Amino acid sequence: MKILKGQEMQKLDRIAIEEIGVPSILLMEKAGLSVVEAIRREFPEAKRVLVIAGKGNNGGDGLVVARHLHLMGYRVSYVLALGEDLKGDALLQYQILKNLGLEPLKEVNWSSFDLIVDALFGTGFKPPAVGAGVEWINLMNSSRIPIVSVDIPSGLFADSGKEYEPSVKAHLTVTFQFPKVCHLLYPSAKRCGKLYVANIGIPQRLAEGIKRELLLKVKVPQREPHVHKGLMGHVLIVGGSTGKTGAVIMSARASTRTGSGLVSVGIPEDLNPIIEASLVEEMSIPLKGKGRLSIEAAKDILSLQNRFSALAVGMGMDRYKEGQAFVRELLLNLEKPLLLDADALNNLADLGVEYLREGKGIRVLTPHVGEFERLMGLKKEYIVENFIDVAQEFAQKYGCYLVLKSSRTVIATPDGKAYLSTRGTPAMAKGGMGDVLSGILVALLGRNLPMEDALRLGVFLHGLAGEVAEKKKHRESLRALDLVEAIPEAYNLIENEAFDSTIFDIP
Repeated sequence: MKILKGQEMQKLDRIAIEEIGVPSILLMEKAGLSVVEAIRREFPEAKRVLVIAGKGNNGGDGLVVARHLHLMGYRVSYVLALGEDLKGDALLQYQILKNLGLEPLKEVNWSSFDLIVDALFGTGFKPPAVGAGVEWINLMNSSRIPIVSVDIPSGLFADSGKEYEPSVKAHLTVTFQFPKVCHLLYPSAKRCGKLYVANIGIPQRLAEGIKRELLLKVKVPQREPHVHKGLMGHVLIVGGSTGKTGAVIMSARASTRTGSGLVSVGIPEDLNPIIEASLVEEMSIPLKGKGRLSIEAAKDILSLQNRFSALAVGMGMDRYKEGQAFVRELLLNLEKPLLLDADALNNLADLGVEYLREGKGIRVLTPHVGEFERLMGLKKEYIVENFIDVAQEFAQKYGCYLVLKSSRTVIATPDGKAYLSTRGTPAMAKGGMGDVLSGILVALLGRNLPMEDALRLGVFLHGLAGEVAEKKKHRESLRALDLVEAIPEAYNLIENEAFDSTIFDIP
C-alpha cells in the first residue's frame, strides 16, 4: 500500500475527476459513507453525533456523514465552524441538509453528544491552525468525547510526523484510498488513533509512481528439497570489545534462528574464550586485537572474505581511532554484502560518511535515530518528523541501503524507494534489539535473496517477533534474546498471514 503526501493525494483526486471522469460529488459521497461505516463498526453505542465541519471538501465529507447518520436514525447536529460561505460540492451537501430540515447549530451543548466527527481541516491544510480553527480544535480536545477525524486529525500536516499544536487528538481516523505520512509516523500518529483506509473509487494504479510504501506483508523464501547448509549462506558477524561481547552473541543467535546455514563470529583474540563459552551452534574466529579490533583484523577478514556470503560489522565494537581505519579498510576493499551497525556507524561518522561512495560491494546501514544524527549532522527532531524523506535522500546520495530505526522502521534503497514497517512494540525499546535485527538481516543477505526482499522480510520478521515475545512475557520484561526465541513463531505467522493488521480497510 502506497503512502502519500497531501499534494500527491490532491493530484490523484484531480486526475480521477478530470481525466477519468469520476464525478467529484461521487468521491465525496463515498468518503462520507466510509466514515459512517467506521463509526458503526467502532462506536455501535453512539447515537448522538456532532459534526464539526470546515469550509472545504473535508467539511463537505463531514456533511455527508451528518446526512447519512441522520437518515439512519441517529440524532445528528452539525456546526459550520469556519462560516457558511461554502463552495462547490461542500455547498451542495449543505443545501441538501437544509432541505432535510437540518440547520447548523449556533451554540453547542457538548454534554448532549456521544461522538464528535472532526471534519474541520483536510490533507491540504498547512499548520499552524489560526483563529476559529484553534478554538474549535481546543474545544473538541477538551470535550472528553470520542473523536472520529475525517481524513486527517485537524491541525496536523499530512506530509510530516510532527505533532503540531493545536491538533485534534482523534480516537479514530478514516483516511481515503491511501494512508498519508502523518498517519504512520510518530509522534503525529499518536493523534490519529486507530486508522482506517477507505476505498473511495480512485484507481490504485494512479499511485504507481509513488516510491513510498507501507509494508503490510512479506514472503518467506522456500527451501529447495536438495538444499544443504552451504547453500543457505555462511555469514560472518564481527564486533565486540571489552565489556561488550554480548552484542555479537545476540546477533549470532539471531542469524541461526533466522535460517543461516553457517554463522561465524569474529572477535578480538583475547575475548575469544568468552565467545567460545557462550556459543554452541555458531563458530568463532579470533581476530587480531586486544580488547578491540585492530586494523590487522580488517586485513584478515579481507583475506578470508571468499568463505562468507555476507558480513555484519560493528555490534559492541567500540568507538576509537583504529576503529575508523578498520571500517575504512572494509568499505574500500570488501566485495561481499556488508552490513554496518552500531559502532561501525559511529566510527564511520568520525571517519566521514563520504567513504560509502567508495568500494564495489553492497552496503547496508542500520542506524537508530541517534546514530543517524551523528552520520548526517541533523537534529533528532528533524529526523523523526521527516523520517521517510531523510532516509530516501541518504540512500540515494550514498548509493546504499538504509534501515533507519525508531518507533517505526524505514528501508530506503539506492534508487529512491522506501518501505515503512509499523510492526513492533514499545517493549522493544531496550538494548540488544538492534543487534538482533542485524543478525536477522545478515542471515537473509547471506541467502543471496534479492536485496529488497531480504530487507523487507528481516525488518518485518524482527518487529513481529517482538510482538510475539511481548505477549508471552510482559512489555517491561521483554529481552532481546526473548525476541530471538520468538522468530520461529513469527515465521509461522507470516507464512499463514495470521498476524493482526496495523491498519483497517473499508472496501
